[in-house]
Amino acid sequence: MRVSPMEKTSDILNFTRALRVGVFEFTWRAQEDARLPRFKGSTVRGALGWAFKRVVCIRPDGQCERCVVQQSCHYPYVFETSPPAEAPAFRGQRYAPHPYVLEPPLEEKEHYAAGEPVTFSLLLFGRAVTALPYVILAVDWAGRAGIGRGRARFALETVRQREADGRTSVIYDGLSKRFLWERNELRLDAFIQARRLQFRDHVGNRVRLRFQTPTRVRVGGDLQDTLPFDLLVRSVLRRLWQLMLVHGDETPTLDHRPLIERARAVPTLHQALTWRDWERYSHRQRTKMRLGGFIGEVEYELGESAWADFLPLLIAGELLHVGTGTTFGLGKYELKASGL
Repeated sequence: MRVSPMEKTSDILNFTRALRVGVFEFTWRAQEDARLPRFKGSTVRGALGWAFKRVVCIRPDGQCERCVVQQSCHYPYVFETSPPAEAPAFRGQRYAPHPYVLEPPLEEKEHYAAGEPVTFSLLLFGRAVTALPYVILAVDWAGRAGIGRGRARFALETVRQREADGRTSVIYDGLSKRFLWERNELRLDAFIQARRLQFRDHVGNRVRLRFQTPTRVRVGGDLQDTLPFDLLVRSVLRRLWQLMLVHGDETPTLDHRPLIERARAVPTLHQALTWRDWERYSHRQRTKMRLGGFIGEVEYELGESAWADFLPLLIAGELLHVGTGTTFGLGKYELKASGL
């Protein structure tokens, strides 16, 4: 008898209860004709980081390392996240995973006429959820300062919060400048549970992932252009574990070895991945950087019980993205099942 993914308690669900998550949708409206790049992740991320520091920084020179409130300031925690001193897994690394994921518009249009909207999402994790008021101020400031080629101005029209079940509500109205957010402590496991409900009536054991933004997964430092199931599972587990270690309210234990071992037996049925390059300008390194990754679809066949075991992890990857460059919007995929 088939085990329903809704009937089985998952170790992943227990593991993810310690990570706070907020999902917020921002809508700018162009105040004049604007030109934006086809992939807007770097542009939005750069404008937001620049504005956020100006919103929260108390030092005229902007030097975080000399600041007396560095440990409690939102900027270094969100944008220059330091590895926890007690975590040997990050030894030798300058930065740890940042507590946010940017989801830029998937549309590739470059010209926006005055009056047209631009919508993007931010997922905030851990303590970064409490920084939402400053994030909203920064998005508003960045839009008014100008975005993209020619620094066209955008007005922040609305901010919406997405609940675990997909419903959204306005928490900031740009016209009245009213902030309507009632802080609630949503957890990653609530999003996973709600998404699992959408797969109750699926047919068969096939699962398909559609990668919507370039995805950069490395093995031994080398970028991969294929994605066997065990590599996908290891990549999502690594990302989840690192986020929990740095931004979780606690670090619960998870024996990942059985999942990885079982993942090796899952066959790839179909793969249609292509490489997509894009460029961004690094102000830190003062040079253009070419960052590429694969997009497209890959389909796997899970066994009877493997569907219930792996579904929560695959849903977590939908939210957290996979691979590197997630703060620019890379590594976004959508999960599909046969019969849906």
